[in-house]
This record gives sequence, structure tokens and C-alpha cells, in this order.
Amino acid sequence: MSFSQKYNKVILIDGGLGTTLHEYGLAVLDDPLWSGKALVKEPEQLAKAHRAFVQAKCDFILTATYQVSVENLMNHHHLSNEQAEEVIYNSVKIARNVIDEEKAKCFVAASVGPYGAALNDGSEFNGWYTDSMTIEQFKDWHRPRLAILTRAEPDLIAFETIPSKKEAEALAELLKEFPNVKGWFSFNCQDSKRTAHGEPIEEAAASVCLKASDQIIAVGVNCVHPDTVVPLIKQMNKIDCDFIAYPNAGVIWDSEKQ
Repeated sequence: MSFSQKYNKVILIDGGLGTTLHEYGLAVLDDPLWSGKALVKEPEQLAKAHRAFVQAKCDFILTATYQVSVENLMNHHHLSNEQAEEVIYNSVKIARNVIDEEKAKCFVAASVGPYGAALNDGSEFNGWYTDSMTIEQFKDWHRPRLAILTRAEPDLIAFETIPSKKEAEALAELLKEFPNVKGWFSFNCQDSKRTAHGEPIEEAAASVCLKASDQIIAVGVNCVHPDTVVPLIKQMNKIDCDFIAYPNAGVIWDSEKQ
């Protein structure tokens, strides 16, 4: 039985965490860690954002860890290794506490962005680094954060904005090292047929599902133009899995005006 069949409904996730924090007056859009800054500087504001989504009756809230790694926290916010690990661990606890306080039927998805997200240069939208890295290098880089997040016991892991088949395959293999953990995989795409790195989306999604079929609750796309969502999902419709889609607003990002 699929996740959506189990709960007999379409599953609704939260909205844009970074832009919501920006609306609250927290300057996250110019920080290398984006919404991850709130984990370090303004956990109360982060909890406020989570609460707004829970009160809006979403089924999942995502942690503020998309661009966060131990290394980035140490480099950009001058934390020790132990402090950085605690920040990542607490991301799940902050979200969980809000759900408990609201007595809500809501799940926590721990956000795991691609390697490119940590580079803070938009690399997740083209995956240029993919060809210079091996599967094992990807796994070695992602493993520490995933280990910390799984210790915090989220309901699942959200592998997001993955630009390439290779990195997705590495993450699927890594997920199998944590056999009691489930997750969804969502790709970033350059058009209505291909991943950001250029592979056919149906091949990338199918490969991931084959590697960890019993642990993956959904595959899909995120941070893509709304007009491409239906064509992309149709490319994947032969896969026996739930689908997930959370596109962007369909506008062009202006880094100066934000």
C-alpha cells in the first residue's frame, strides 16, 4: 500500500520556508545557509514559520536543513563540530515540538539538499559537479548529515532538488545504510523531460526506485516551473510509486531585489 493510499488522500506539504522567514523580517536570503540561518540565529522565528504551516493544515513540514552541513555551519557561522551537529539534530526537534504543541496530525520530513546546494552558487540547478564526483564520493559527503538527521528520528527524509541521476543513485544507496528510514526523492529539471544535468527524468526516477524500492514513498520534482510538472510526472507514470511535486512560483529569481 502506498503512502497516499494508507491515508486515503492527497498529501500536502508546507510552503517556501526561506521566503516565509524573509517575510518575517529574518535576512536569510543573503545567507549561505538560506533558511538554515534560522537554526543558528532565530530558532523561535523558525518555529513560528513551522507553526504557520501546521496551522494551515499541511501534512508535512520540512526541516531547515536543505543547505546545511556540519562543514558549512563551521565555516559560515563559526561553530565547533559538536555545535554544528547539535544544530542539525535540533532541526527535527524544533519541527516536532511545534507539531506536538499544536496537537496536529502532521509529519516531519528532514530536508537533504544535493551537494550543489552547499556550494551556494546555484549548482543544484545544473549539476555541473556530477561528472567530477563518484558515487562513493557523493555517499561520503552526504553520510554525516544523514546520520545526524536520522538519529533525531524524523518521519522520513526529503531528498530534494537533486540535479542528476548519479547523485540520486548515490543517495538511494546511502539510504539503504539506514534500513528503518524512508524518504522521497525529488529532482530539479531543466525542461519537461530531463533532469537539470540532462538525463531523462524517467530513467533517473526508475533507477532510484530500483535501488531502494522498499524505502522510497514517492518520487517527483521540485523547484521547477509549474508548467513542466504534469509533463514531467507523465514521463514517470510507469513507475509503481506515489509522485510528489512542489514547483516554484514560475517567476525569475532576482538576486538583487530578492
